[in-house]
Amino acid sequence: MKKFFVVTAMLLSGWMAASAQESLLDDLDMLAEAELGPADTIDPSKQRVLGVFFGNRVINGQSTETLPKNTMEFVIAHRFGRLNGGFFEFWGLDAASIRIGFEYSVYDWLAVSIGRSSYLKTWDGYVKARFLSQKESGMPISATIFLGTAMDGRRNLYPDDRPTFFSQRMSYTTQLLVSSKVTKWLSLQLMPTVVHYNLVETRDDKNTLFLMGAAARVKLTHNFGFTGEYYPRINDNPKNGFRNSFAVGFDFSTGGHVFQIQLTNAQAMFESGFMRQTTGNFWNGDIHLGFNITRNFALGHNKKDKKNKQTY
Repeated sequence: MKKFFVVTAMLLSGWMAASAQESLLDDLDMLAEAELGPADTIDPSKQRVLGVFFGNRVINGQSTETLPKNTMEFVIAHRFGRLNGGFFEFWGLDAASIRIGFEYSVYDWLAVSIGRSSYLKTWDGYVKARFLSQKESGMPISATIFLGTAMDGRRNLYPDDRPTFFSQRMSYTTQLLVSSKVTKWLSLQLMPTVVHYNLVETRDDKNTLFLMGAAARVKLTHNFGFTGEYYPRINDNPKNGFRNSFAVGFDFSTGGHVFQIQLTNAQAMFESGFMRQTTGNFWNGDIHLGFNITRNFALGHNKKDKKNKQTY
């Protein structure tokens, strides 16, 4: 069954690439020109800095980017087993987790999403709102609020089959994403984060945990870049066996979709999961090879009031 999902994902991504007409970067460029006029006539203090990151996610975590209004994004994410499993586990390729998700941009600055992961049978959803946009002159940063929730979908959370209440399955993530395209080739982002679990494993574990994430992208060509992200936990229980999430990868933006390849110590692909449930030690070889494939579909036309143009 896992092989079926992998083959299906690859075939689907190939079809999506063949049928694509425009890249995300092209969409944003056209949106900016439609709002403010041709690039050579735009006031730098109103011209939004585009392409801070190639897509909505840096790797596992979110970026400050949002898609144009009435755009649907389809996401397939995959994480194989650990590389240090050796030949018997075929270096992790025998085991895998998958997440399928959809994100819809209600406005250019506001998006909603729903997803399903095979990891812990988890359903997740989020709302993402950008309230600051970096400008060519003046505003030096972009800022986005992220509010996410996840539900553990396993039949029972207790090994002795005690009843599991719905509230015990829930976890919540709140983030402030702040990014800056420092140069044409370097983008940086900070992510102060709060993750809350209604149910934790022991009394020594905290229901609410703070993290301070950091991410960077080095743009090597117009459509290719190197990315990295790190989520250190603050004052967590040191004996619970969980580790800070770390990932590095490459992004390819090719005609309507973004393809990301990464190495990470986290197998979960939803926020509260990879931030709080990562157990692998990256430097000891507990590394998961993975990829994200995203495809954007324009579901409607952006209708702008010419008399009341919005700037981003």
